[in-house]
This record gives sequence, structure tokens and C-alpha cells, in this order.
Amino acid sequence: MLRLLNFLKRLLDFTKSEQRGVLTLVIMLSVITYASSVLVKKRYSKPDPLLVEKADSFFASLKYMPKNKGKVDYESKNKATKRKLRKFKSFEFDPNTISLDSLVELGLSPRQAEVVVKYRLNGGQFKTPNDFSKLYVIDSATCARLIPLIKIKEKFGSSIPKEKPSTNTLKIELNVADTLSLVKLKGIGSSFAKRIVKYRNLLGGFYSVNQLLEVYGFTPKNLEQVRSNIYVDSTLVRKISINHATYEQLKAHPYITRYEAKSIVYYRTKKGAIRSLSELWVNKIVPKEKLEKLKHYLEL
Repeated sequence: MLRLLNFLKRLLDFTKSEQRGVLTLVIMLSVITYASSVLVKKRYSKPDPLLVEKADSFFASLKYMPKNKGKVDYESKNKATKRKLRKFKSFEFDPNTISLDSLVELGLSPRQAEVVVKYRLNGGQFKTPNDFSKLYVIDSATCARLIPLIKIKEKFGSSIPKEKPSTNTLKIELNVADTLSLVKLKGIGSSFAKRIVKYRNLLGGFYSVNQLLEVYGFTPKNLEQVRSNIYVDSTLVRKISINHATYEQLKAHPYITRYEAKSIVYYRTKKGAIRSLSELWVNKIVPKEKLEKLKHYLEL
């Protein structure tokens, strides 16, 4: 036991310089330990409660915000603004002959205008201006504004005699004729009449009686049988604005292919507004022969 104590005494017996060194080392270790604990505590201290509350409120608002919030409101506001800014034209018209585009200019929506045209194609006619108000899709305010402008050129039924006239006196304008009128022509049954009206609507109207040969099943013989009893008023042809028509509107026309419709829209995008229809064949968008027919349906 004495030996062990003597050994420990000799082991811990430092000189004065060694004692100072040990003391300095202990002080440095204490300072480092204290500084570390302060820094760690400061770094991981509890955040400001007010800041936490604001952050929680922000993320909660994101979580419960509707996906389309704002978008619908802006769209509805834009539509309302457009309706307010839209200007209508006022001019006299005959509801039995007016074109779809002219109806839109008067203030009808495209859907309302289509209903008027379909009403006529199905055999409907307007006897008096007040008959215009019988179309359920047109509101009373619009009817009240348009009825004073209606001027019916002929009395209802005057163009459809009670007795079938002889083919020598029968004259039918192809752009306003309905199926009931067309079946009066020699060799034209209900099937042909429906095909003619359907194709006329796709074209936007006939500019020549020879276009009847483009109707499915219609032969040169059929045309010769009715040629003396038909005619066309080319001013009734509905035209397409080449600088404003969409791809869908262009490709819907029987004379314009999908490729040509895409090419026209692409050309407008790259070159700007088309100033002359001849640009279409000069730039090899539409063949010259086809452009001769299309010029009756296109406008700048």
C-alpha cells in the first residue's frame, strides 16, 4: 500500500512550470466548453411565436385556396366587359333572307343567328315582323330592338302558290330556297333537296348553278332538267374573313383542306395580314384553279 501511495505521489508531483501549464490548459478547456454550450443554445432557441403564427396562417391559406380562384372571376369580368363594349349595327332587314353574318352584326349571338337560319331551312317563314319574337332563343329586349327594323319584302306565302306552276314559269333562287321549294323542280325529290340545302350551308351559298354538280349524285342530266328554273344571287353568299378566320372555320369549308387551312394560319402568323388573295397561290398555299372558286367565299 505504501508503495502504491509513493508511486502516485511521484506521478502527480509537478514542477511549478508544469503546474502553470496544467492550470492554463484547464482554463482554456473551460472557456471552450462554455462557449460551445452558449452557441448551441442560441442556434436552437425557440423561434418567435408571432413569426410562427404568421407562417402557419400563410400555409393554411394555401392549403384551402380553391385551384381556380381568381381565374373564373377574371373570365366572367372579361366576358361582361366584352358584352358591354360590343357595338351593334342597326339596319333594315328581311328575316326571310338575311344572312347569318348580318344577323350577328345586328347583335345576335352566333347560336341565335344559326337558329334563325335553321328555322328558315326547315320550311319556316316570317309572315309579320312580330313573328320574329316567336323564336325562343331571342330575348324580349333584343326582339323589341330589332322588330322595328324588320321589312318583309313579300307577303308570307306569295312565293309558294297553292297550285304547282308549270316548269316554264317556275323560278327558284338557290340561296334562299328551302326543301319545299326545291322538290317542285323536275327530277328533284326530298333526298336531293336535303343534300342541296346541306351542301349550300357548308359552302356559305352558291355563286353558280353549276355548283349543283358538286352535290352527291347530282348529274349533268339533272342540271339540264332544272337549269331554266333556277338562278343564284351571289350577293347572298356568306364570306369568310381570310385574316380573322380560325383554323376550325377554314377547314370546315368544302373547298379548303386541313393542310391548306393550317398553311393559311401559319402564313398569317409569319407574314402578317394577307393583303391580296393572290398571295395564296403565289406562295403555293392554294392552287390557282381552286382559288378561282374560293375567291367567291373569301374576303380580306
